[in-house]
Amino acid sequence: MSWWNRLKAIFKSEASDVKEGLGKVGKSLDEELARKERELAATPEERIDMILEEQQAEDARFQELQDKVLGETAEADAVDEVAAKEPPAHETGV
Repeated sequence: MSWWNRLKAIFKSEASDVKEGLGKVGKSLDEELARKERELAATPEERIDMILEEQQAEDARFQELQDKVLGETAEADAVDEVAAKEPPAHETGV
């Protein structure tokens, strides 16, 4: 493979990565715009419900982070990690 073909392959790979990234950004922006439009069209009662749901989601995220910091999820994570690495019993001959 000549250096020119290698260079073209690199550029094609980079171009596909950029295209994929831009697609994700576009989708994210579309979702955010749709959410904002729903908020603007919502009645006051619906808007309050939206705010409460957002607050509950943030509280859950904060609690998850707090559990990780305090090490409360470390044991569960370790058990899951070991279980994922252990081969099934029929493969070990047990």
